[in-house]
Amino acid sequence: MPHAPKPLPDQWTIHLHTVLNLTILTLIDDEGVHREIGYAPLTPAGTTDRTVEALEEITEPELRAGAQQLIDTFYKRTATVQANLDAFNAAVPDLPQLLNRLSSTAPSGQTSLTRATLTVDDETLNAVLIVTATGPAAATLLAITSRWRRPTDPPADGADGVTQDLDTHGTLTLRLDQAHAEQFLTWYRTQP
Repeated sequence: MPHAPKPLPDQWTIHLHTVLNLTILTLIDDEGVHREIGYAPLTPAGTTDRTVEALEEITEPELRAGAQQLIDTFYKRTATVQANLDAFNAAVPDLPQLLNRLSSTAPSGQTSLTRATLTVDDETLNAVLIVTATGPAAATLLAITSRWRRPTDPPADGADGVTQDLDTHGTLTLRLDQAHAEQFLTWYRTQP
């Protein structure tokens, strides 16, 4: 039994922009942020640019189907992000404590800063841990990560999943994909 199509979220809109015979469909949230972009090929001649507040306002069947697909894609991506974050939370249930501990790695009395945040990669839809440190805290963060033994098996796609960048101002940025963040935080939990 097919499921009923998901509606356009309340106070969200879809902007239709026609270029030749292609229409770019943009899902825009209630704060004006572009949330999802899709395309409808072979747009009928005479289709005009417009912003709609409901699917029913789109009278062209091909465009309405494209708009529904855009909404469905948004909901699927949102569900995937939620599942990935739930899995991360299950693997690292003490995340706030670990991030606070990691953020307080500056040597005593030093005016340096370590900031740890969790975000989502827009392409993979996985969690990403980003840790930035300045001054002496950068050296401390480097020392911590040098003690962490990463798995030696390379991932299937060849990407490491861990990047470190030290800019010219002495700010170190450590970025770990979801799998590596889980491994790192699980290891870090056991460190003195």
